[in-house]
Amino acid sequence: MMPNPSLGLRRASAHPIFRVELEQAAFNHGFRKANGIADGWLWFKSDEGVPGEVALASGINEDGSPWFLAVEHAGVAVKLAEELGDALVTPPPAQFKIAFAFADQAALRKALSRAFHLARSLPTFPLAQYESEVAGLGDTEVERIVKERVGQGYFRRALLDFWDGRCPVTGITDEPLLRASHIVPWAKCRSDEERLDVFNGLLLAVHWDAAFDSGLVSFDDEGRALVKPALSDAALQLLVPEAAHLIPLNDAHRRQLSWHREHFGFR
Repeated sequence: MMPNPSLGLRRASAHPIFRVELEQAAFNHGFRKANGIADGWLWFKSDEGVPGEVALASGINEDGSPWFLAVEHAGVAVKLAEELGDALVTPPPAQFKIAFAFADQAALRKALSRAFHLARSLPTFPLAQYESEVAGLGDTEVERIVKERVGQGYFRRALLDFWDGRCPVTGITDEPLLRASHIVPWAKCRSDEERLDVFNGLLLAVHWDAAFDSGLVSFDDEGRALVKPALSDAALQLLVPEAAHLIPLNDAHRRQLSWHREHFGFR
């Protein structure tokens, strides 16, 4: 556990060098609008409309460490706590949900970038972007095709952001080999909110996407891959070793995956 962030945070505003470094970190990772200073924390928000503010501060050591990040967005706070639990510190400032401390700026910048990409992917920001772009379209067949193409683009970017550009099963990071896999397919979703919900999707390598979309594989509530034995020996030899990896899921994923398992007859 890192030290309490109430110690020495005024260095953020008292030392120009550290303040400039924090401002540069925020700007370079999506939070380009300064939004004031309070109790040693520098506050920032996105200039792209991405929801949630962040606050940054430096620590009491001569090199400015430890470096602190506080997050306002509730969904980002939950996900970062899962990924960065050993860096968690309390209490966060003001309305912020959670705060983290890091030994060096590199770790701070990595977490700051992750916070931005999560905020950009989580409900309901992709939906808002989609609705804004298709607001002038009607309901003809051609316009429905355009809407789906636009929506699939926003959905793919959201999944790339949420899964950090990595297939959770195979670890593949080559973007051309990754697919935005709907759990409940676009045509069967009950609303645009469900269609654009990052928790209704998985970022899968092409062979896993094809198998998942065809109902030849699915995932249980623990993130274990389920593979139908009717697959050919060659397919099983490819998929089964990779299926040993658990993928991180939350309850929203689990609700959608229950539909997928039932629809494709997994027991």
